[in-house]
Amino acid sequence: MSRRLAQLGFLLLCIIILCWLCYKASGSAQLTAFIGLLIGVVGVVLQFHEARMGFIRLLKALGEDLATLVAKTRFWVMLTCVLLLVFLGWNIVPRVWPHVPAATSCSLPRNNLASSAYLGVMKTPTGELVGISDGSVVLDTSQPDLARKQEAAQQYSAGNLSEAQSLWQNAVEQVTNDAEAHIYAENVAVEQSGLPSITLVVATRFTPHYLGGARDILQGAYVAQRVFNDSHTLRLRLLLANAGSGGVVQVTCQIIQAAAVSSASAPIVGIVGWELSQDVSESVTLVDQAHLPMLSPTASGNDLRNLPYFARIAPPDALQGEDAALYARQTLEARRVALFEDPRDKYSQSLASSFRLAFEDASHHITVTEEYHVGQPDNLPQLLQDALRTQPDLIYFAGYSADVSVLLAALPPCQPVTALATTMCPLVLGGDALYIYGNYAQEARPSFHSGRLYFTAFAFPDEWQGQPLPQMETFLETYAASFGPTPAGRSPYGYTRPDADSMLAYDAVSVLAEACYRLFQQRQPLTGAHLQQALLQMKGQQAWQGITGVIAFGSDGNVLNKPVLLLHLDQAGHTQIEQVWGCLIKERC
Repeated sequence: MSRRLAQLGFLLLCIIILCWLCYKASGSAQLTAFIGLLIGVVGVVLQFHEARMGFIRLLKALGEDLATLVAKTRFWVMLTCVLLLVFLGWNIVPRVWPHVPAATSCSLPRNNLASSAYLGVMKTPTGELVGISDGSVVLDTSQPDLARKQEAAQQYSAGNLSEAQSLWQNAVEQVTNDAEAHIYAENVAVEQSGLPSITLVVATRFTPHYLGGARDILQGAYVAQRVFNDSHTLRLRLLLANAGSGGVVQVTCQIIQAAAVSSASAPIVGIVGWELSQDVSESVTLVDQAHLPMLSPTASGNDLRNLPYFARIAPPDALQGEDAALYARQTLEARRVALFEDPRDKYSQSLASSFRLAFEDASHHITVTEEYHVGQPDNLPQLLQDALRTQPDLIYFAGYSADVSVLLAALPPCQPVTALATTMCPLVLGGDALYIYGNYAQEARPSFHSGRLYFTAFAFPDEWQGQPLPQMETFLETYAASFGPTPAGRSPYGYTRPDADSMLAYDAVSVLAEACYRLFQQRQPLTGAHLQQALLQMKGQQAWQGITGVIAFGSDGNVLNKPVLLLHLDQAGHTQIEQVWGCLIKERC
């Protein structure tokens, strides 16, 4: 009896350890594999018992030759143990101890160089301008006001601040929603004010595939800068960083070097970015080593947790994947889903696995998983035809708006479109990256009136209807005054109506600036360690009421109980809010 109790105790200990590892991994897709493992462990114990060996005798038998061991325990038992080791090595260990990027450190800056020596850009062979700009270089080069911005940059580089500011203001008169020009003009006002200031670096990608999201991020950052500067004696200056197609590590090192030698009068204290989960994974080790806080507005990968100098405004994909699956099952009544994902892209893979785990059971099935390549959507029409042969009633697209554009354009029309998923007229459901309207191709615009597109989001300008929030009113008024009016025949998005990324960026910049201001009032040093500690103290009564919901950080850097919304693009082409999960108002949480 005592031997059996010992065996049972050891088994329970193994289960507890495996549960802890799966919890630390935080990839909900691992749970299914863990259940399979658990069955395998139970099977091993049963086989040991059947062979009348007991666990203690089995340990003694390990000294015997391999043939005897196989004969006594059966071959499949050993195979289960091998699979256990493979599972731990392949899935759990890399998540508990994340893979360290090849470039694990940045060279220290030379003491005789000023911060400005580490600002500037490098032109890549493909013509991309990769690096950091304080206004001396134009990063968003595809706007009609490019010539005026370039002239302003030349004047700024020459030290003619007033002339540069005038030219940037001329640029925004030509393109009212050009946030880059707005930011540089505001920076000049900060420099000329003579007041103490802090500097944040807004890090993004000005590439065709992500350009709409980058512009949204800059718009939200500018509005936060303007609102903060209008209401505080401490001023906020923004630098802009562009990683291009693949310079995340390089640009992160450049930011770290500039921060290390930045002046005490306008220190670089943090990074707002990166917006992609993959970019955060590649750079987070560097900022941890440099003790430079990074706050991402939008990165939602499940494994971005327990990173000392990283936090985020968006909740993890596990949350939006679970909510999307719940809506698909209970509201859309979907039972057969065709899943599109890019397993090489961290966001796509994370979102797809989260949805799959929450959706599948005995009566809800993934009929097919179609793998595509992010940024290379040419084969999506063919993949769509293959998927439709499995007769899905819903398509779940774990990807980005620029790619889903191609799928939507190729989706066969059907009538009538109902509020329920059917095999005759399958609906399309996706994640928060589908709410970047600026990245949709023109050929996909007619599908905006199909009524078939649904997606989760982390913010929506109408989510506060019926419960006015002063912060939201200030944001919307400043946004419309800065970027409006809406040109004739154009969507209001990007001019007088923000989308989710602009709102998330506003909260990210506001939270970092407010944390700095609290340190400034307390006369504490504006160091990375102090700032990160101030961020983690934003919880409970110290939580920040953001326009995207309550901002309170857990010890792992994840935002707590953050709202997730389900949006629908109706047949009139209007975005409607269908459901809200999570905590919007601080007093009601």
